[in-house]
Amino acid sequence: MPRLTQPGKSPYVVSFHPGIVVEENLPLLQSLLDADARRLVLNAAGLIFPKYISPWRYREFTRQARAWFPRLDSRYLYPGKSAQIRLFRQLGVAHPDSRLFKNPRHLLTVWRQWAPPWAYPLVLKGDSGGGGSRVFPVGARADLPPLLARLPAAEPCLLQQLIEHGGRDLRVVIYGDRAVSYFREGADDFYNNISRGGRVCHHLLPDRQAAGVRAVRALCRWTGIDVAAFDVMFEGTDAPILVEINFNFGRKGLGGRVAHEGYFREAALDWRKRCLAAAGGRIPRA
Repeated sequence: MPRLTQPGKSPYVVSFHPGIVVEENLPLLQSLLDADARRLVLNAAGLIFPKYISPWRYREFTRQARAWFPRLDSRYLYPGKSAQIRLFRQLGVAHPDSRLFKNPRHLLTVWRQWAPPWAYPLVLKGDSGGGGSRVFPVGARADLPPLLARLPAAEPCLLQQLIEHGGRDLRVVIYGDRAVSYFREGADDFYNNISRGGRVCHHLLPDRQAAGVRAVRALCRWTGIDVAAFDVMFEGTDAPILVEINFNFGRKGLGGRVAHEGYFREAALDWRKRCLAAAGGRIPRA
């Protein structure tokens, strides 16, 4: 991180997060047309944002900033499952073999003339939606058309080869330098989501958890992601397969909302310390 250029002025961080108070604090709706606020942002060692900030406001602030937490660029560049598959392909990350379609109508048109390269069951996914709400097993060719009718007509969708994951997947949640991981074991042979009855297993298969965390950390280094949840599967070997990035994610496996907020706050304040140290100044107490 670059050093501040104002002689005699201690480096400082500006927080836009209402629950994280640091050296300088501004409301998220603060206009940078205000000269004092703009100067405060321009000269700050870094900015702390809430977990969500609108794309246009994020761009407005980061155009003026030296550094910030969390970095949300990937959230806006890869907002859905289809874009994430393109990201995995670009980076050479192991992921389920997939075919992408502009919308359900496009998939149905192709489906009438196309034989999928994988054995049934296949996996149909809508581009958006959490908790498995737009993810369906396709057990036979005739199953697909009625399932497509349950997806948003104007959104992309995709078909994937089914990963034989043994009824469990790994959730890895990144908060800055901290990774929280746990397996989710499904209540049936397909869905492992906790919202669908899946069971949280924090201490299961530690070697596979460590391998999944390493794979996720590598992806985060490449993309700059510092707060997100990742779904990882294993098929036969200990090699992790990245399935999905979740920028909005459930808290139950983390210990609930309070634990989630604590992880985020801890990560933000750790980042602040590094930011101030890189700026060459004394680190004030939080």
